[in-house]
Amino acid sequence: MRRRSLRLRLLVTFGLGAFVISSLFASLTYIGVKHLLISNQQQTDLRQSYVNAALVRSTLYSSPTELFDLLNSIQKATASNVLVQTHNEWLARSNRASTIDVSSATIKTVGAGHATEQTRNAGGHIIFVVGVPIPSVETQVFEVFQLDNLEHTLRVLALVLALGALFTSIVGMSGGIWVTRRTVRPLEEVSYAAALIAEGALTTRLQVNRSDREVQQLTESFNQMVSQLVLRLERDARFASDVSHELRSPLTTLATTASVLQQHREDLTAAGRESLDLLVADLSIFQSLVEDLLEMSRSDAGAVPLVMESLSAIELVRQSVRSAARRHGIEEPPVEIAEGVGDPLVLVDRRRFERVITNLLDNAHRYAEGAVALRVDVLGTQLAVNVDDAGSGVPRDEHEQVFERFFRGRAAHDRGIARGTGLGLALVRDHVSAFGGTITVTESPDGGARFQILLPIVKSEPS
Repeated sequence: MRRRSLRLRLLVTFGLGAFVISSLFASLTYIGVKHLLISNQQQTDLRQSYVNAALVRSTLYSSPTELFDLLNSIQKATASNVLVQTHNEWLARSNRASTIDVSSATIKTVGAGHATEQTRNAGGHIIFVVGVPIPSVETQVFEVFQLDNLEHTLRVLALVLALGALFTSIVGMSGGIWVTRRTVRPLEEVSYAAALIAEGALTTRLQVNRSDREVQQLTESFNQMVSQLVLRLERDARFASDVSHELRSPLTTLATTASVLQQHREDLTAAGRESLDLLVADLSIFQSLVEDLLEMSRSDAGAVPLVMESLSAIELVRQSVRSAARRHGIEEPPVEIAEGVGDPLVLVDRRRFERVITNLLDNAHRYAEGAVALRVDVLGTQLAVNVDDAGSGVPRDEHEQVFERFFRGRAAHDRGIARGTGLGLALVRDHVSAFGGTITVTESPDGGARFQILLPIVKSEPS
């Protein structure tokens, strides 16, 4: 399952957090302001209703015939609708007033002599109904206030708060981008530096140029770790080189002595000849180990410079196969060129490339009954050199391990087959990587193992 990036998660967290907080703040603000505005408006309308009820009572006492004119003037002054009921009959009402706006429960309550107020929704609009009884003239006054203006104000407020929440979310995401960039950048720098170090650039260090204490501690710890790693590698390389140099002299003496004994082999007893054969075999393995250690230590230390040449790949492979066959006294496997390959050129170090082919053929000879063929092909812009053997193949769980130093596969543990140093394939990978190529092991079409070298093609000439 592919993991989401830390940058994306931080950005989503900041953006979502800003949106939730701004939305919550906007909602609470809207609810609070709405309650305050409606409450204030209702208090104002309630006081106005009592004033208007007093005017109605005075008019009924003095000039009942002028009640209609009074209701119209109240309507114009307060933008409300007034209804008057006397002796259970609607005596007079303004032009826009309607008993539909007044609920039966309100009429009944006011008729019982109790003032009441009610906020209700009528036809999609909020109205505020106030009922005031006037017992002295057996009259009830009902006043209906339309809250349309308040509704418009609340809609504008909701729009403003929504835009404010959106703006706050955008600001939060912008802040999140800044914070994530500042937070993740040191991690990206560490990752990039670690990748360079893994590729062999051991001089890579992080720059201590940030004032943040945590980042500075991370940078210093990383640089210290790399320095200790480089020191450890240099110490190990020097140790391997020194040991190899010190072993060469006694090994030469032993090899010379074994050669002298070989000349007098017939003078030895059967047990002596068998011991001599074991000595010679182990000396050969020991000499190979020392040579591989020297080669590897020089490569790690950069003591042997790369002499890169643009060479014909086909001729280079054939020469390398002949050289390897002569060196190890093995049968020279055929070199098969795929159709349409032409004459590609590769940029390599000739000596190291020959060492690569030699080690692969020696590995096939030791563990897989020899190489079947070397097959050369072109895959896109890369040259493929496939070394196919006649063995039982390399187990899938060892495809990566076989290129590790001192790793010896299952076949190597069978002393009846062969004994190796565990450094040959590691040297192959180091040399191929120095050419800018790769090497992998897969299954051969012939049933054994296939070691495939891929090298970038410099130029290709038609055949």
